[in-house]
Formats: sequence, structure tokens, C-alpha cells
Amino acid sequence: MPARTSSARAARSIVRDAATEAGLEDDRARDLILATSEAFANAIQHGRAWANECILLTTEPCGGGLRVEVTDCGNFDSRLEPTPIDATSGRGIPIIAAVVDRLEVQNGNGRTLVRFEMYAAAEMFASTVG
Repeated sequence: MPARTSSARAARSIVRDAATEAGLEDDRARDLILATSEAFANAIQHGRAWANECILLTTEPCGGGLRVEVTDCGNFDSRLEPTPIDATSGRGIPIIAAVVDRLEVQNGNGRTLVRFEMYAAAEMFASTVG
């Protein structure tokens, strides 16, 4: 996806269609779309685009649900610390962690990967960041 804020709409549409195909119901699909918006916005605001000026967005079915990955060429401090009440940013990863069934953040080799999953059944798995 082009590394522009205007691409967020297309990213949400892609995930909405994939969530429907994966059998996610309305509320769970909406939460996955919210997580996608946050991850994509973080990649644009805090990350760095690939050489082709894009952010990589992938979706794939997984264990009764859908996996979404957003990858950029930046570095991310994956320690979750409380965000000051008056801060204007810093809530994206905690929001994602709150609404998905599984979260993983990987840093290294000049890349940040944010991977999250939502399952069709309301199985709640511990979110991990590392």
C-alpha cells in the first residue's frame, strides 16, 4: 500500500473483505479493521516506507480466523508503557492489543512487523509484544 494516510481506507477495505471471507462476525470484523487502521497509521507516522514508498499489508486465513500483518522499514520500541493522559500519540499498540485475540510485534533488520489475529469464535488468547 502506498505510504500515505489516504491508503488507510483501502487497507480497511482489504481487511473487511478478508474478514468476511474468514467468517468473522460484525463486531469482531470491526475490531480487526480498527486494529488495521492503528497499525497502518503507526507505520506511516512512526515507521519508514519500503524503497518503493509502500507499507506492506498482508492478510491470510489462520486457525478459524484471519491474520493481518503490517510491515515497515522503521524501528519500534516494543516496551508498552503507560501513555501520559495529555499525549497526542502512543496509544496505537495498546488499542490493538485490547481488541484482537493475538498480537505480536517484531523488530530487527531495519523492519517492524505488527502481526495480529482475530478468530471467528470468541476465543481470547493472551496478546504478546516482543
